[in-house]
Amino acid sequence: MEATASTLHPNREAPRVPGWPLIGALVPITRLGAIEFFRRAWERYGDTFRVRLGPRDVVCVVHPDAVEQVLMRNKDNYIKGATYKHLRLLTGDGLLTLEGEPWRKRRRMAQPAFHKESIRALTASMVDVTRDVFDGLRARMPQGGTIEAHHEMMRLTLEIVGETLFDTRLGSSTDASAHAFGEALELLSNRGSIPVSIPMSVPTPGNLRLKRALKLLDEMVYGIIRRARAGTAKPTLLSMLIDARDAETGEALSDRELRDEVITLVLAGHETTALLITWGFTLLGRHPEVVARMRAQVDAVLGDRAPTADDLPRLPYLRQVVDEILRLRSPVWALGRDVVAEDTLCGFRVYPGETVMPLPYFTHRHPAFWDEPERFDPERFLPERAKARHHFAYYPFSVGPRMCIGNIFSLVEAQVILAMLLQRCDFSLPSLAPVPPKALMTLRPSGPVNVQLRWR
Repeated sequence: MEATASTLHPNREAPRVPGWPLIGALVPITRLGAIEFFRRAWERYGDTFRVRLGPRDVVCVVHPDAVEQVLMRNKDNYIKGATYKHLRLLTGDGLLTLEGEPWRKRRRMAQPAFHKESIRALTASMVDVTRDVFDGLRARMPQGGTIEAHHEMMRLTLEIVGETLFDTRLGSSTDASAHAFGEALELLSNRGSIPVSIPMSVPTPGNLRLKRALKLLDEMVYGIIRRARAGTAKPTLLSMLIDARDAETGEALSDRELRDEVITLVLAGHETTALLITWGFTLLGRHPEVVARMRAQVDAVLGDRAPTADDLPRLPYLRQVVDEILRLRSPVWALGRDVVAEDTLCGFRVYPGETVMPLPYFTHRHPAFWDEPERFDPERFLPERAKARHHFAYYPFSVGPRMCIGNIFSLVEAQVILAMLLQRCDFSLPSLAPVPPKALMTLRPSGPVNVQLRWR
């Protein structure tokens, strides 16, 4: 695989991965798992290859040049169309799924809430929730012990989202809400992996489970919106969205529009950050020298006090570690865009109606841009090394105008959690056996991530 995208065959279609009639490659994907299937396809066919996924012809792209073409240079030709129909059952028409002028209008309204200074103002709330959750965990197991990291981090990040989004501690409803959210994502991922989706009106066991999960989430979110409209004691992301007005029309967001944005923000601030920290345990548990260096920096900058927004820039190695975790275990492992008009990607044609799928999981491992790609090395993200790298070789939150609006929130949240974890405990992995990733809509562990905690 070359460092520059090939343009030798501008009139050719990308090589095709063999598949079955009607269902394409769904059988080997099910048998091997998506990550292993696409890894083998990439190794055999190169940076651009075509695969049939049920009724869809999908062109997978790995090289940063193709990623740049899809997400930036010719972005209007690659839209979030039918590819996102299953996710819309959960997120509705929010910033994640809107297109064209409706997206631009919503983005203008929501942007001030996600300005860096707005997120800075929420850092103290993130610290308060993290402190309380860690205190509760220590009360449950005063001598230390083993936790299942994914479960505990999902609970923690959902509590943070509740406090910063809504000024609400979810408390006893946290587990039910986290379960409903995770179940909805898994069921929707399953719907997207079959050739023909059974209409939601058909009462199959999967449809009934999905409806129950969506109903619980709607009840939670609409209840919070009602309370927020009645007034909140302090500024939150939700209160900022309620107060937002369109600059041209003066219109505010309806309850349904607020609901769609809140669900999208829960996905960004809860699911992705919990996975980031969970995968972090699996990587850091194998690299005690990295943990020691992180802790030394945290102790030198913070001592025993909690971090503030002003402290985070003074913890550069912590941020490098977060970036390296995201490189190897990006929660969003693949993106999807529908092709509007014929175009050429890395010398291969794509056609209207097809889907193009950038694969950050593999772009982040491209040997032309990453030395020893599977090695965990936070120093890859030293400023001088990052500056020399192709800008589109790393895009854990997408890139360009459609970059996740909650990326700053998630990065600040992850750094706060890691800093306070390092202050409070040592951790290790009871088993060094790898936990393979399971590629659903997000990249989840395929089994439990058990972590041994020892309080400092």
